[in-house]
Amino acid sequence: MREPFFTVLLPTKNRSEILPGAIASVLAQSDGDFELVISDNDDSPEATRDAVSRFGDPRIRYVRTTGNLAMHENWDHAFSQASGKNVLVLEDKMRLVPNALAVLREHLLAGAELVSFPVTFVKAVELPAVSTPVRSVELDARGIAEDFARFVPRAFDQIPKGLDCCAPRNLLQRIKTESPTGFLFSHVCPDYSFGFMVLSRIGSVRHLRSPLVYVPNNWMWSGKYSNGQATYRKDAIIRRFVQQLPVTPEEIIAMVPVKARYLWINMVLYDFFTKYRRAGHDPQIDWAAYHAFVMSLILLGRKLGGDMAEESGAVEASLRSQGFGFRLKVYSKFMVQLWRSLWRAVAGRLATRHHNCSLAR
Repeated sequence: MREPFFTVLLPTKNRSEILPGAIASVLAQSDGDFELVISDNDDSPEATRDAVSRFGDPRIRYVRTTGNLAMHENWDHAFSQASGKNVLVLEDKMRLVPNALAVLREHLLAGAELVSFPVTFVKAVELPAVSTPVRSVELDARGIAEDFARFVPRAFDQIPKGLDCCAPRNLLQRIKTESPTGFLFSHVCPDYSFGFMVLSRIGSVRHLRSPLVYVPNNWMWSGKYSNGQATYRKDAIIRRFVQQLPVTPEEIIAMVPVKARYLWINMVLYDFFTKYRRAGHDPQIDWAAYHAFVMSLILLGRKLGGDMAEESGAVEASLRSQGFGFRLKVYSKFMVQLWRSLWRAVAGRLATRHHNCSLAR
């Protein structure tokens, strides 16, 4: 069987109503040398299968799980089916711009070890192809890890999380073989755990300036399709997610000073501590910046209607155990983070308006 240049992994669960849009965005690619692997982990045995059956494209490979896999197991199940030279992951709520694979091919053939790119959130239903050539920058893997440890905002966009990058399958297979859990997309957060293991083993990331993936209809902010928002509201979906993990909430919060069970940054830090393993490199967490980041998440959670009493109590308890100098540092970093968040929100709104205006022309 001929090896396609790309494998697009599309793990999904209980979202058959939006899945066809993701499939259609892959099938509409200007570069058609790909396979699309859909891993169906639905509670219902029919819903996703029926949604996929509307498409008759032979490049689609539909595989059904037992229906009760944890998120990281479903992502890894999808990867186990891949046969393409290069692999990227697409969530069912995400869409590829029409020339995404063509842009990725150009940079991979130019010798990039791994290509990452921004993901954007827009009110529009579709986005046009990005203008080429796409500008890019070479980022040092160690520098990304160090920025994350200091809670520098750009690091969260630059960590290659599978959903925002493309890498050779043979590289990913080696990472999976060396993984401490045996998974490529491991627990607790399959995207971040993937990113930290990748950063442990590569020298640099070729980061593109233009988004190749977008989330339409601002679904990230509507909440229905956002696991991140579910952590603020403690929805059933996040409670189920936590219950399926092979580690307990107590094991996760044992590694951090703010003892809050559903705080997503605590889950990400657990993955950083257990998955980032680079010889001779041990980035130290800036705990003052961490507390400031947690305080920002509490504000966001309240804005989204979440009950943040547990998180507020936990951060207050942690700060009471610290000295005045540490608390002063936390509050100063918190004010800086608020200013940066405000600026990013304004810039994001302007970018969204630009995308919508471009579509209306």
